Amino acid sequence: MTQRAGIPGDILEFFRNPGGHSMIAKGSAGTGKTTFALQLTEELGGIATSFYMSTRVSDESLYNQFPWLRDRMKKAAMEIAGKQFSKTIDETPILKEAGTDISFETRVRGDHRAADGAKRRLERTELDKLEGRIEMGEEGDETYAKHGEGQVSDGTLVFDLGSDLPEIDMAYDAVEKNLPQKTLILIDSINALAERYGIHPSKLINTLQKDLVESAGASVVFILEDSGETKLDYLGDGVVLFQSREHAGRRLRVMTIEKLRGTGVRQHKFLYTLDGARIRAFDIRPSERLATPGSWKPVEDLTKDEVSTGNEALDSLIGGVRRGRIMCLEFGASVPTEYVDNIRLGLICNFAALGRGVAHVPMRRGSLDLLRDVVSPHLEAGTFDLHVRVFETTSLGGIEAPKGALMMEGSNVDTDLKWSNVEYHLPKSQHPLLSLLSFDTLESVYGDGVLEQLSGHLAAVRRQRDLFVGLTTPLTASSAKLASMASQHVRVENLDGSIVLYGEKPHTELHSLSFSYAKGIPKAVLTPIV
Repeated sequence: MTQRAGIPGDILEFFRNPGGHSMIAKGSAGTGKTTFALQLTEELGGIATSFYMSTRVSDESLYNQFPWLRDRMKKAAMEIAGKQFSKTIDETPILKEAGTDISFETRVRGDHRAADGAKRRLERTELDKLEGRIEMGEEGDETYAKHGEGQVSDGTLVFDLGSDLPEIDMAYDAVEKNLPQKTLILIDSINALAERYGIHPSKLINTLQKDLVESAGASVVFILEDSGETKLDYLGDGVVLFQSREHAGRRLRVMTIEKLRGTGVRQHKFLYTLDGARIRAFDIRPSERLATPGSWKPVEDLTKDEVSTGNEALDSLIGGVRRGRIMCLEFGASVPTEYVDNIRLGLICNFAALGRGVAHVPMRRGSLDLLRDVVSPHLEAGTFDLHVRVFETTSLGGIEAPKGALMMEGSNVDTDLKWSNVEYHLPKSQHPLLSLLSFDTLESVYGDGVLEQLSGHLAAVRRQRDLFVGLTTPLTASSAKLASMASQHVRVENLDGSIVLYGEKPHTELHSLSFSYAKGIPKAVLTPIV
């Protein structure tokens, strides 16, 4: 199942719904909130009708991620400068002595003008009220220059007759200019902007919500530098939480949709990554299925000592399977069967397609016929029967074993799985051979101590420089012991519906695991969660 890389579809649908919408994107520093907001603009196709208001120091990495942002920020800076221009309207000399000129100068900063010099089409009712309270001293920081106040600096008296909230004023201009098209306003961050003005964030959010969202039909994303539940959450139509956690000593990123008013939330929690400097949320719903099986194209070995798993992505992560060594593949109890089968399919198909033999004990007491139905459509006719042997129990009494099956009597595992017997039944297969054993089935037949009884089998595999791959779950008694013996240990787990894969030996970061079905073959896709 391939994952659509990007922002969850429910969030995009929320903003595409008729009317204006506000969203609070919250989380601690470094969780990707800014990337989310800017990428949202791109995925909604609204770069031309967006306005990014940043209180951050210019970030070169953001410009590299979003090339269009540099021009936008330059334009915004020029507009702010234009709003702050000053003009001398009177100058009266007071004293000139010894080359010193002390004059009384009166300057007026530019007042707000309607967009394009036209009559204002956007009502600024709440903004006018807020600026009025600032002017009266009822709102705002006393250290912040107020509308209409005079300041003396370097012999100059300056009266500020312009906007008290220039950045906010520019956002209103952008919305007005784009009418009747919808504008997306991004405020990064509302905390910093409120602190600059000395106004509580809720006052700013309420003002923009009523004027821009409800009256003008614009959409606004408020970036909030908080990670827990806040009193501001109820002010937004939508709330999305970004978190950076830890799982098994590795970084885990979780995006939680706490609210999307008017939009159905089909999946409220997503694992995501910032790999490639982009938000990539992993959808737990399958978007693709295997239709017509395709022919398996063999993946060549990495080296003479490292054999391919049949999946290039997994090979790159762990370096293939090492000859004469033990590998443990541990699957969490809630990992869907499809993921187990696809990884198993890669191993079996690649060995068989290269003319190498496979001896397999299926998981959950699978059978030769079931495995043949899954594997043989990907191989040339006769390849499965020539190179694959499946161990089955003798539960059917004296019935003769089908061709390709090796019987497990259930009394002595070392005898039943004797490696020389396996080689005898694979006369036309080349080395290295693969011993692929599922320990849930082995323990159900031979008991919890089956690993200790496999000493002869393991020794023979090592001696022939063949390969041993054990499939376990946390519920199998042999899991911990096999992992300690293995030179390679890979875990696959289900975290909130998303499947992750990571290496214990060698140690790797968490990866999202999905599958691509190009040309009818399931191939692992691993995306690092960074």
